[in-house]
Amino acid sequence: MLFQTLYAVFAISKNNGKSTPFGFGAQTTGGGSAPEQTPSSLEELASWLKDDRPRTIIIDRMFDFTDTQGNKTENGCAPWTECPDKNKGEVQHARNVNDWCEPHIKAGKSISVTFRVAATEPLEIGNDKTIKGVGTKGVIKGKGLCVSNKKNIIIQNIHITDCNAHLVWGGDAIQIRGGENIWVDHCTFSYIGRMMFAMGSGKNIGITLSNNHFQGKTRWSTNCSNRHYWSILVLGPEETVTMANNCLDHTSGRSPKLGGSDKDKVTVHYYNNIHIQCQGQGIDAGKGSKMLAEGNLFKQSHPVNPSDVLTEGGGESYFPFTEAELAACQSVFGRACVANQVLNSGKCQNKKDYQFGKKSNVPGEFKSFDSVIKADVRPTSDLIQSGPPGGCGIGHI
Repeated sequence: MLFQTLYAVFAISKNNGKSTPFGFGAQTTGGGSAPEQTPSSLEELASWLKDDRPRTIIIDRMFDFTDTQGNKTENGCAPWTECPDKNKGEVQHARNVNDWCEPHIKAGKSISVTFRVAATEPLEIGNDKTIKGVGTKGVIKGKGLCVSNKKNIIIQNIHITDCNAHLVWGGDAIQIRGGENIWVDHCTFSYIGRMMFAMGSGKNIGITLSNNHFQGKTRWSTNCSNRHYWSILVLGPEETVTMANNCLDHTSGRSPKLGGSDKDKVTVHYYNNIHIQCQGQGIDAGKGSKMLAEGNLFKQSHPVNPSDVLTEGGGESYFPFTEAELAACQSVFGRACVANQVLNSGKCQNKKDYQFGKKSNVPGEFKSFDSVIKADVRPTSDLIQSGPPGGCGIGHI
């Protein structure tokens, strides 16, 4: 039986992953040869992350910021219908950030919302940093990380969790708002209010997300499905991103969401990722985005609403499945593309599948990228047998 447990997907050999950055983020060195340092307090961790000295910061325990800045109550909204049985799950409410709630407030859906302030004010990361967890001990609770116009950063083997999961705009796990040469590797994200990974507000060049576990199973959702909607968002005027060997688990949207406006120019090589038990909106290649997707596995993942079916929303993507589609890469890269695969079973069996993008011009848009030409893309049979090379999430390095 394929994937008898989720553990079989995520907890596999440590010896098959890459110990160095690759893809668009291959030039990242982080703290380089800076000696390893272990912070002794929340304040010291925040200070070391923010300064501009090269550092290798070791996280060997839980750093809990949850209640460090108190609670706040303000006017928000209830955009979605309440769940019929709150013992089984609850619907997310939302903060009125950037007037996001205004249409819902005008519709009579204004409510009071209370949240922990710490999760809405992320830890800032300076240039030339490596932040790395030890085993499964490296946890940052109640606060996310933010990169703003910085470069050369490695975030590895960290679990970021519990950021106001009951509220949209309750906090992001990782934000990149202008960055260059950044590698996010073997991290786990869970119980996040908004985005597990968000990128935009400036050029983000040379970014790799690898072997991360986007754990979407939650009590709070937008549709009472116990699945997190706000997974991965990539916007911006000049974005080059590799997403490889990641596991998206029980998500219901933005998995990932790319671009969306005429101002966006998003280029993503997306390969050997596993989507498991994801229901609803999956991949959304919006306006201004180009996506080459190879060797990805979609298991027990399907649309729920008619609007979920299309994986393109004005952008261009190429998801090869057939031999003819694979051959489209040969003349461009000197190698064939690697086929994607959809595996449905159980209650998913009679659902309509996603309609994946088939823009055959897309491989040509990637022909100048050496990291794409030489990418080590595995066949999906390898993923079925043992999951992504290197495993997903913390505890595999």
